[in-house]
Amino acid sequence: MSQNAVLTQGTILQRGDGGSPEVFVAVPDVTQISGPDASKAEIEVTDLGSTAKEFKGGLADFGRMTVDLNYIPGNAIHSAMRNDFISASSPVRNWRMLFVNGKRWDFAGYIAAFPGSTQPDSVQKSSMTIRLSGAVVEV
Repeated sequence: MSQNAVLTQGTILQRGDGGSPEVFVAVPDVTQISGPDASKAEIEVTDLGSTAKEFKGGLADFGRMTVDLNYIPGNAIHSAMRNDFISASSPVRNWRMLFVNGKRWDFAGYIAAFPGSTQPDSVQKSSMTIRLSGAVVEV
């Protein structure tokens, strides 16, 4: 039933600080979140007795998540994410996506891309890509 659909306005993306205990802080000025673009490996199991190709699903790859945001130079969280991207170690961080119905997704990933966009009659923008590592867990 469409009446059970979860609204997206109010969804929050949080970035973990890597501490113990870990503290999660909201990423400000997010305008859109796309993904994760999850898929599974395809494992062929056809044998000489098969009458057609046979397959099993392999490991899930939760892929990438794209986060569009109004980039604010000097903002502590935006700067920290940019520094993660620039870092040679590409740190894998813990992330959370909080939904307005009280559920959340917990996942880990590193920032794989952080391009910016500057154009007339607009604001400074970025479209950050998080490469997920491991499973997305719904809590």
